[in-house]
Amino acid sequence: MRRLVSLAVLAVLSFYPRSLVQAQNSNPWLHLEVNENTTDPTLVKVNLPLSMVDVALSVVKDENLKSGRLKLDTHEISVADMRRLWSELKKSGNADFVTVEKKEESVRIARQGNFLLVRVTESGKKNSKVDLKIPFHVVDALLSGTGDELNLKAAIAAMQQNGAGEILTVHDNQTQVRIWVD
Repeated sequence: MRRLVSLAVLAVLSFYPRSLVQAQNSNPWLHLEVNENTTDPTLVKVNLPLSMVDVALSVVKDENLKSGRLKLDTHEISVADMRRLWSELKKSGNADFVTVEKKEESVRIARQGNFLLVRVTESGKKNSKVDLKIPFHVVDALLSGTGDELNLKAAIAAMQQNGAGEILTVHDNQTQVRIWVD
């Protein structure tokens, strides 16, 4: 029986290959990959259509995440302050906004075209690297919430419209994380 089902699936896939590729490309996918190289190595891969992520945000029952809006604990900086900073940052051209160079650490926050870049590198014992590349339209959508809320649903919709490519990579001694949209 299993062999018959496999053959049927193979026949359907080979009969409609173009339509499947076109259907998949019309709805971008969010990919998350976490690889932990510890004593018990773990590899986690999550591949979901962005439309599914959008629906999932609607059904999550969490006090800080309602209807696809994330309420932040604003001890460090308020979302209103983030919006004001973002508004000013968008007015500038390509620039390095923050650069920190230490013996075992470097930080760079910059604008490059229509992307916000954040790069953090630590050498020595931690030996880690974080690369964050966020399209402006996604940040605009994320900050379109009200009060101290980030609008995750709007950010997902912005990624669906344009696709975003590589969003985040993190590498340290034991863990690699990669998030991208295609």
